[in-house]
Amino acid sequence: MFDIQFYKDKNGHSDIIDYLDELKEKAKTNKDAKINREKILTYLKALAEYGTRIGSPIVKHIDGSIWELRPLKNRIFFFYWKDNKFVLLHYYIKKSQKAPVKEIDKARKNLREFLERTDKS
Repeated sequence: MFDIQFYKDKNGHSDIIDYLDELKEKAKTNKDAKINREKILTYLKALAEYGTRIGSPIVKHIDGSIWELRPLKNRIFFFYWKDNKFVLLHYYIKKSQKAPVKEIDKARKNLREFLERTDKS
């Protein structure tokens, strides 16, 4: 069993948590938002249960230590952190076949910031 942690910037903000909250609010009146949120939460539970062994199409290795969780058209970048933890770094909504470089770069930036802040504490 793995723990799931959300990356938060230096101000304590997580775009993934904000997105899930937004979907929760929209789900009250929008069936697609409800399905989308439930699928993301199901994939997060699967990641917590099986880790990256769950394989494709649920997870995909992207680069170095960065992996991608793939619920529907949502993409959530994450990495394995010590003590059986996954840290969710960044999300985007898929619009093309290949992950955009700017989205991968954002995940790398968040990973670097996370490691720098964690090493200082």
